[in-house]
Amino acid sequence: MVERLAREYPLNITWVGYELRPERPVEGERLDKLYPDMDIKAVYNNFNKLGADYGVVFNPPKLMPNTRLALIATELAKDQGKFEEFHSAVFKAYFTDGRNIGDREVILALAAGVGLPPEQVAAAWEDEGYRHRIKKNRELGQTYQVAGIPTFIIAGQEKIVGAQSYDFFKRVLDKVKNS
Repeated sequence: MVERLAREYPLNITWVGYELRPERPVEGERLDKLYPDMDIKAVYNNFNKLGADYGVVFNPPKLMPNTRLALIATELAKDQGKFEEFHSAVFKAYFTDGRNIGDREVILALAAGVGLPPEQVAAAWEDEGYRHRIKKNRELGQTYQVAGIPTFIIAGQEKIVGAQSYDFFKRVLDKVKNS
């Protein structure tokens, strides 16, 4: 959807990986335990309606992962010119395939699949510079009061949280364009 909007509006897109729950255990947490009263199937049915036009299929994951390893690997992917491929691979692995993107082996396999050397990914996990980026990204998100992902900040003045329709994005972009 973002790519489609970028063809219609003069967008400057900057993806910022935001660690929503840094306190989440490394092994992740079961979704049904975190949200026992949520109708997860209904939520994902809505996601699938929104994703249908883009060929995206969402399957409810069983686990809410700790995303730090994936976020650090994504920063490395940016540095290596592999962001789009890696981002897409992680998205599909989690939302379609139900894989645990907090698991080292999963991230290493995804990285290798897009041409990121696994040893570089493992080194990035230990690199203070990458950890600092994740911290700075979190601080930036907190300035915008990010409480859910994805969150889109438009022209520094409008915030869109969560999975929204294409028409909703167009209305917000038109509002910003005309203000």
